[in-house]
Amino acid sequence: MGSYERETDLSEKEVRGLIKQKLAGELTHLPYGFWRCKEGKEHAKIAIRYLIEEHLQWSLDEVPEKISTDTFLDHGLFRILVEFFDRSYFKALDFVYPGIFQPWDFSKGMMGIWDGKKGKARSKRAIKELIEKLEIPFEEIPEKIKHQTFKEHGLGGMLQILYGSSPYQAINAVYPDAFHPWEFHIKNYWKNESIKTARVATRWLIEERLALSKEQLDQARRIDFLKNGLGPMIKHFYDNSYHEALADAYPHYKKD
Repeated sequence: MGSYERETDLSEKEVRGLIKQKLAGELTHLPYGFWRCKEGKEHAKIAIRYLIEEHLQWSLDEVPEKISTDTFLDHGLFRILVEFFDRSYFKALDFVYPGIFQPWDFSKGMMGIWDGKKGKARSKRAIKELIEKLEIPFEEIPEKIKHQTFKEHGLGGMLQILYGSSPYQAINAVYPDAFHPWEFHIKNYWKNESIKTARVATRWLIEERLALSKEQLDQARRIDFLKNGLGPMIKHFYDNSYHEALADAYPHYKKD
């Protein structure tokens, strides 16, 4: 945007009146210099607020779902986006309603918001906000955060672009090494893993999840493997025998 010296000396009421006439089709052109003046961006703020709140009568909760670039095109206000907001309706909304919306709230036209370092940082903030919004206890994240969770909250594109559609990779970016991939019940996960990883998973189950000592291995049950997402592991590596899994991870273990 350039630096404009022209002044229009219009009151807010007069600006609102002109915008009302334009949106009603009663005014073809706004006065000369309406946008390209010192007060142009303030005129834009008044116009956007009037468009959303009075002309379209949208609540702020409805805005992310309904608004798009076409909203401005269809109502003759696309010039605002070009002149002041780099053609970004999100930047326009953030100017009018600072801090109310986040880029990931919008399902339309948010190209490029996940690009580069800023995009990655923005994604981490979005993931944290998602977990807080859903009020998921930290230890329940692997069980409750699914691919569909991201999709339902407008973050499916982010998950695909930055994290290979993997909820585990997304969560691990925010909370490094807090969880293991097998806790997320990833389909076909064990087909691409080694038996060494299976041993690690078995030890994790026994020592961390069940808090058993090596002398208490006989207290472990098949249901413990199933409840903790390790059913596919014992099927893939140990012919469905949890005893074989225990013996592989703890060579001293003997089935009673």
